[in-house]
Amino acid sequence: MDIHEPRRPESVQQLGRQVFTDLHQTIIYHESGSLAGDVESVHDMRVAVRRLRVALSNFAVCVPKEDRKRLRSKLENLADALGGVRDMDVMIVALKTSPTPRPDQEKYAVSALIGRLRARRRSRLRALMKYLGGEEYVGFKRESPSDWIKMGGTFMSYESHSESSKAFTEEHSRHVATP
Repeated sequence: MDIHEPRRPESVQQLGRQVFTDLHQTIIYHESGSLAGDVESVHDMRVAVRRLRVALSNFAVCVPKEDRKRLRSKLENLADALGGVRDMDVMIVALKTSPTPRPDQEKYAVSALIGRLRARRRSRLRALMKYLGGEEYVGFKRESPSDWIKMGGTFMSYESHSESSKAFTEEHSRHVATP
């Protein structure tokens, strides 16, 4: 085993714990940048939320239905708050980087639109900041992703797990942020 290679989980539960923990930490890692309004942090946090939502679906057999429902609701609310800011970022960049030459009058109109989008972004960023300071998100941060896995005993060994889960793990490990 290569010293730089991550330890392979021995069970589906261990794999789920690892994936949930890595994504949970990635979300928290990007919080301060998102609070500061950093475009890349908002994007990266949103991507981690989307991946955690997919992981919850992929590991549904390991997470009780009530917990999945509760976590999905929290993640949906967080994704909505992040998405409101990110949508403005995408539109602003698209307008600013459009390769099409514009007449002066149209340039003025695009500039005014960008100004309105920036104002809307500021408003949505305030909403995101409020959400990140609220009880729901603070509670989410305090959770231990290892506790989400409730299945007792050995469900199946890692070796007998499908190739698609191995591919998911390899893809996931390339995108996990390190603090």
